[in-house]
Amino acid sequence: MLAGGAGTRFWPASRRALPKPFVNLVGTRTLLGDTLERLRLVAPARRTTVVSSASLARPTRSALRGHRGARLLLEPLARNTAAAIAWAAADALGRGHDGVIGVFPADHWIAKPTAFAACVRRAARVAADGECLVLLGIEPTRPDPAYGYLRVPRRADAGGGLAVERFVEKPSRARARSLLASGRYLWNSGALLARPERILTETREQAPEVWDALGPALSRMAEGRAVSRTRLSRAWARVTPLSFDFAVLERSRRVRAVRGGFAWSDLGSWDALGEHLSPYEGNHVHCSPEPLLLGATRNVVWSSADRQVVLIGVRDLLVIQTTDALLVCAKDRAQDVREVVGALARRHREELL
Repeated sequence: MLAGGAGTRFWPASRRALPKPFVNLVGTRTLLGDTLERLRLVAPARRTTVVSSASLARPTRSALRGHRGARLLLEPLARNTAAAIAWAAADALGRGHDGVIGVFPADHWIAKPTAFAACVRRAARVAADGECLVLLGIEPTRPDPAYGYLRVPRRADAGGGLAVERFVEKPSRARARSLLASGRYLWNSGALLARPERILTETREQAPEVWDALGPALSRMAEGRAVSRTRLSRAWARVTPLSFDFAVLERSRRVRAVRGGFAWSDLGSWDALGEHLSPYEGNHVHCSPEPLLLGATRNVVWSSADRQVVLIGVRDLLVIQTTDALLVCAKDRAQDVREVVGALARRHREELL
């Protein structure tokens, strides 16, 4: 499981010291807590590894307290997901893991965990021969320009997988409508099943930006030999930060997908989160005390502060409150929230980052 990132589109709730997976954005648990509970349906805690950042060691260990036996890998530096996934694969091999491993983001929303677990098991069977990398593809329900899309054939191959023919990352809304109408595209959930040796082979062959720096250390780990933290940190510092999607999956011809019919969201922005918050007087809210809404409709109201929120005669806004910051944003500008972090950094407001 991958738990880290900056989560800049969820400022002010998501900060450097406590990013998106560690925040109780919806429901009664953090997104990381929800993911850990969901994975219990496919593997016990002792077979779960969380990859996080050294800077997030304290909140990650706190999240794992109720999951005895779960393993924690702390990256020396943030280098995106390609390095993190290759490291987890080498670690699994070095500990004698003989089988398929799953890679799951820790900050997604899934309505029906049992349907998710069934899809994971199907994907694991497709990946079992070690010949391919298998993604969970989600049946799209709308032409969403915020997601990545996978072009697949209409029918599965003999092994039960769908050969991924093309990746389309965050298309325009018009193109997303065209992709949806074709019936040939799935959303890319980012969840991956593969044998660890296949992950390492594909990383070595497709991603020299990662392998040239980390390869010697990862190979040693995969053989069960020790690698010092100092050596790993030096290698990590030389890695080009790349996502696993870009560095490996989009370059490989061994990528398959299985269809996931369960409701899913990557909760990429405040407006996307709003769809999963409680409806309240024509708005969606997650706060206490309940907001006072007078002629206000279609707003998203989220607060972690024990303060009264009042909206009068406004619509289509994001109103996000923490103890030290207030964000008011038009819903159709939700993707621009990430720019706030850069603006605050330029003003040296480190206490708000």
